[in-house]
Amino acid sequence: MFEIHLFGAVRVQAGGRCLSGRDFGGVKPRQILALLALRGNLGKSELADLLWQGSPPANHVATLESYVSVLRRRLEPSGSARHSVIITRTGGYALDADRVRTDVRRFDQLLAAAAGRSAVRALPPLRAAVRIGREPLLTEEPYADWAVEARERYRNRLVEAKLACARHALDLGDAGEARDLVNRALRLDPLAERGWYLRMAAHRAAGDRAAALRAYEECRRILDEHLGVEPSEELRQLFLDLLREDGPAGGVEAAVAAIRAAAHELALVGDLRAVGEGAGSTAWRVVQLLTRATELADSPGRPVLSAAN
Repeated sequence: MFEIHLFGAVRVQAGGRCLSGRDFGGVKPRQILALLALRGNLGKSELADLLWQGSPPANHVATLESYVSVLRRRLEPSGSARHSVIITRTGGYALDADRVRTDVRRFDQLLAAAAGRSAVRALPPLRAAVRIGREPLLTEEPYADWAVEARERYRNRLVEAKLACARHALDLGDAGEARDLVNRALRLDPLAERGWYLRMAAHRAAGDRAAALRAYEECRRILDEHLGVEPSEELRQLFLDLLREDGPAGGVEAAVAAIRAAAHELALVGDLRAVGEGAGSTAWRVVQLLTRATELADSPGRPVLSAAN
């Protein structure tokens, strides 16, 4: 049985041997193995088109066949082409499904196994999928279009797996695991709003209201800088619920962030043109909030005010 790993650097485990790097006989043989593991049966023309980025050489068929021959010998030094794990199909090649297991296929199977299940039943396969995806896909192929596309596809799937895992962990009362998973997901995709919602919810469940408020402000800043948009209504509602909760925000830094965020939210929903209406107008309230935030930021030794005041 051949175990082919595509997360991280390409490597193969078989018969007590482990092949990686130069063991495959060159870059092109290694890429052929990765493509067959990713895409299954591939015709020679399609495989050549992928290998040479749409511009295969005139003699690409013979060259491709020589690369496959090299790869077969490296995978099975004492084997024959007829019984190779790389099967010759009409006009192309495929891996022998009865003799090959790949980590990407296992990753996909684990996600499918978790879909639609309760938190208790979904967590084990999701955790296993997250462990498989510890490294980015195909790290030795930074530029090939097919590798970039596959890496992005599995990065998105991994983000979804981590967020689903975090949601289930939160449902089962494990705010610490949920927070760790969300943080790892947001490092991969800082624009994932669902991740920010879960980060806020995890901090809230852990009793850290200040961190939850800071997370909203960080999310708002990142979305504005990268996309020019505001957080979703769901995120804003969670933020407002946190502001309404009793008790201090949890420190000067948290209070400043919360007050500035509150001013921003008020400016979004209010009429800032009514500046001349004096105390009680939206503009007046925004100015008061920003002034309070500035005072707190400049005087960290002052008593902390509730962010809801």
